[in-house]
Amino acid sequence: MHLATRGSQLALWQARTTQAILGEEHELLIVKSSGDLDRTTELARFGSIGIFTVEVDRAVLDGRAAVGVHSMKDMTTTLQEGIVLAGCLPRGLVEDALISRDGASLDELAAGSRVGTGSLRRGSMLRAVRGDIEVVPQRGNVNTRLAQVLDGDLDACLLARAGLERLGLADHISEVLGVDRFLPAVGQGIVGITCREDDSETRAIVESKLRDPDAWAAALAERAFLRGTNGGCNAPIAGHATVGGGEVHLRGRVLSVDGTRRLEGEVRGEAAAAEDLGSALAEDLLSKGAAALVDEARRLTS
Repeated sequence: MHLATRGSQLALWQARTTQAILGEEHELLIVKSSGDLDRTTELARFGSIGIFTVEVDRAVLDGRAAVGVHSMKDMTTTLQEGIVLAGCLPRGLVEDALISRDGASLDELAAGSRVGTGSLRRGSMLRAVRGDIEVVPQRGNVNTRLAQVLDGDLDACLLARAGLERLGLADHISEVLGVDRFLPAVGQGIVGITCREDDSETRAIVESKLRDPDAWAAALAERAFLRGTNGGCNAPIAGHATVGGGEVHLRGRVLSVDGTRRLEGEVRGEAAAAEDLGSALAEDLLSKGAAALVDEARRLTS
């Protein structure tokens, strides 16, 4: 069995962790994604085409690999025809992290500081709490983004705490940003496993060995929320589910690009109904006007 993955350090960490569970005899197939080939266009301008996932899943569809290994937050809510999300690894840390050149916290950054991020969600939340700083679009892998701060091109940047921890780079973190102020991206900290819909043998293996029940329930709830709001990658949307005692607590947030407006809500219910909970929260925020914020974001980033 081959495992399809991108070739970045973080993607390889994810794939090798998956490989360790399945057994070393399962080889890695490294695939170049369109997001790897184009490192200049702002992520939001790609829309919802899955720039870090399409080529990996195409390798699964055409039989070069049996499974695809993904960062869940990069996955589109509607997958390619013939591909299913079959499993996920236990969830890692979910918070965003600030890396600043001089170790300053977000509140300590000087007015006018240039802070990099490739995420519309993080950009909106930054503007909401620090309207006096400049949010700078940032692309590239984790080391590239860190280098832009350490070399003085930027005063700070925001990255996922899980990725920094997994790559042994947590010492660079100046501040872990709490989930109340910076609600995470849907799927943040989760490694998702895809396979062909008609490959019953592989699906059975993935479901038995590569489906952490708590992370799975959280992913289903969060992805249903994102799907229901019709936001995808080109809208500032956050969703975070916690799971315990057979129940899911899901929080969701939709923001304007400039960070001045936000809608949020939360739901609780049985983990067995995780997708229904996500859909219900999406309907609640849509009834409060979330569609207008999503449409506005799409216009501004198209």
